[in-house]
Amino acid sequence: MNPQLLFEIEPLAPQKKETTLRFYEDVKKEYLKLYNIKKNGVRVYSVEYILSEVARKFYRSERTIENIVFNRV
Repeated sequence: MNPQLLFEIEPLAPQKKETTLRFYEDVKKEYLKLYNIKKNGVRVYSVEYILSEVARKFYRSERTIENIVFNRV
């Protein structure tokens, strides 16, 4: 007779490493820094330009930066 489990334990989602979380935080800070630059009350840089510059600075693709900034990771 095989004992059966009364319930299944679902595996926990892996926790992100502290360095990864710091990296995400740094990317978001840089994005917001450029996003909040205004001249005469109008934003100076477009979202596309900001993503491009942050991607260049952190050596990642624009899509990766976009996913980080908009919490898709």
